Amino acid sequence: MAADLVGSVSSASLCDAMARRHAHRCHAVGLLPAGRGGPTWGPAATVRFGPHRDDLPGHDLAAAAGHALAGVPDHALVVIAGPDAPGEAVAGGKKLAALEEMGAAGVIAWGAIRDREEAAGYAMGVWALGETPRASGDRLQVLEAGGIVTFGGVTIAPGDWLYVDAAGLVVVPWAEHLDVLAEAAGIERADAEAVRQIRGS
Repeated sequence: MAADLVGSVSSASLCDAMARRHAHRCHAVGLLPAGRGGPTWGPAATVRFGPHRDDLPGHDLAAAAGHALAGVPDHALVVIAGPDAPGEAVAGGKKLAALEEMGAAGVIAWGAIRDREEAAGYAMGVWALGETPRASGDRLQVLEAGGIVTFGGVTIAPGDWLYVDAAGLVVVPWAEHLDVLAEAAGIERADAEAVRQIRGS
């Protein structure tokens, strides 16, 4: 199982393992943790934000996330894809709390959030590009739930296995995630042995 392997890998070793299998970019950088910053991992449940339009219906983030979560395995990460580094928040304390109550294991927001200090106390991992005091209701809106999203140079499909730590986010196809994890663990062991040899210990 993933839980048995995830403690012995990092985003770096996962990136290396993915590079042995695929030529496409699998990593994004720039995400900051709301809390202590320990690794957060699980399958992706996607929600896409975009600039607000008066003639399009608005959708509640919690409702959209509920729809997205219904289509992926448990222990899912709600991935909120917003315009790059907006000055308005895609989520705040109340909405993040609602996502945790719905069973989300984490939130990865490609955008700003509000109430970062509050989110730091949640059990789930919360990652974002930054923090802002401004709500987004008149500037941004949910455009799609459960679709393919792109940001930071990566493409994420619903159900992809994600891993994020202080160094970055890595995207792994769900069907390959156990094999990639096992390969990444092997890379970590080999690297540790190389360091021991370099240091002569």
